[in-house]
This record gives sequence, C-alpha cells and structure tokens, in this order.
Amino acid sequence: MKKRRTKKEFIDYNDYHDRPFGLKWGTAFALDELTQSIEKNKRIANRNVKELPQMTRHDIDNVLQFAFLKSKTLSIQLNDKDEYSHYHDSIIGKFEGFADESNLYIGELPLPWDSIRNVSIVK
Repeated sequence: MKKRRTKKEFIDYNDYHDRPFGLKWGTAFALDELTQSIEKNKRIANRNVKELPQMTRHDIDNVLQFAFLKSKTLSIQLNDKDEYSHYHDSIIGKFEGFADESNLYIGELPLPWDSIRNVSIVK
C-alpha cells in the first residue's frame, strides 16, 4: 500500500504572513546589505594607514603658510587612533588662514594643535 503525504500548508496566524513566493526560506542566502556591511567592517579592520612622522609646530606652520599663500590642498594626519589602534584617514582640505591658540581650522572643522601629527601638501 502506498503512503499518502499531505500537502504542507502554511496558515497565517496572529500577525504573521507567509512569504508569497515559492521559497519558504528565501533569506537563507546573505542579503546584499549584509554582505556590504561585512565587507565594510573587513576593510575598516584591515586598513593600514601609514604612520607619518611627528612634525614640530614650527614645521607645521611653514607648511601651512606655503599652502595658504599658494592656495594648495592639505593632507592632515592626526594622532588619534580607532579601536583597532589604526590611525584615522587623513583630513583633506584647504587652509583658509583661520587658526587660534588652540585650533587650526580646515573649513569649519576645528583641529586641536596638539592632536596634529603631520601636515603635507596634496599633489
């Protein structure tokens, strides 16, 4: 005698509604957002920003003066590190001549003098 199987039916209950397509477990494959997030986290964890030499305040002032007079774009590396002990990406921008005793300003962004590690001209 042949066994007879019943058709599996998924009946909605409470606020749950089954997916309308044929695959019951369509989310078993990684979503694009999930893979992008994993790749982004991997890039952040594996990035290796080169440590530039610590400059003196006098050397920083000379580079800033040249960049201001020639309207050059600067790359500024700070002494700050992320949770993986990697340096943050350099800040890129133009120095418009605004500074006070505690901060250097790149656009509207204040950068404390004591956190600046290296300043260089972007080619």
